[in-house]
Amino acid sequence: MAETNLSIAGLRAGYGSLDILNGIDLEVPQGQFVALMGPNGAGKSTLLKTLYGMTTVKGGTIRWQGRDIAGLASREILAQGVSFVPQGRCNFPLMTVDENLQMAAYTLRDAKVKSDRDYVYELFPILKKRRATIAGNMSGGEQQLLEVAMAVLQRPRILLVDEPSVGLSPAAIGIVFDELLRINAMGQTILLVEQNTKKAMEVAQRAVILRLGQVIWDGKPAEISHDELGELFMTGKMRGETEAQH
Repeated sequence: MAETNLSIAGLRAGYGSLDILNGIDLEVPQGQFVALMGPNGAGKSTLLKTLYGMTTVKGGTIRWQGRDIAGLASREILAQGVSFVPQGRCNFPLMTVDENLQMAAYTLRDAKVKSDRDYVYELFPILKKRRATIAGNMSGGEQQLLEVAMAVLQRPRILLVDEPSVGLSPAAIGIVFDELLRINAMGQTILLVEQNTKKAMEVAQRAVILRLGQVIWDGKPAEISHDELGELFMTGKMRGETEAQH
């Protein structure tokens, strides 16, 4: 059985006085590719931000490699091996690919920065070819890969990725997800939030569905149909499930 690196129990969190997460329980083993799905406002992105120290934790625990990291600052969490790729473009558009990676390496400040960049170029050959290109001149898919690469440069144990398909063409989405699959196959743990449920179900080993800040379903994508998925999004129950069963 794979080692459980991330264990979340009874997690409640939000923004100021507004609660978004209402008792999340979730465990993520090392090397697993997990897709977080659910309707708008379910708490998916908030969960990633909470794991990265960007919200107010109201209760519960987030145990990462045996240590409770709930309430730590983002920089401390990054140092613990957790990297976050936020939704939307977050690179430096007027800098080259190589300069963006240098900026991502800023917190490392050690002699391995060049080898770390070389490591990323080995992982993402597309970016190696574009290393002298201004980031803002690249396609949306290439920019999204750059943002993933900037996070991977830190050599994280777990990669939190929020809505990577936003604003991308179908072809670009395919490229980004192929790359995520490839680095997952090399042992990278990935926790992904994605509204493109069809694509998420294709790539993830496990689907976790949230609704109103709680986990309402957790299993293998093959165990749930798209019709049942839609029913869960709308009602919080599987088709044909009674109130008593729920």
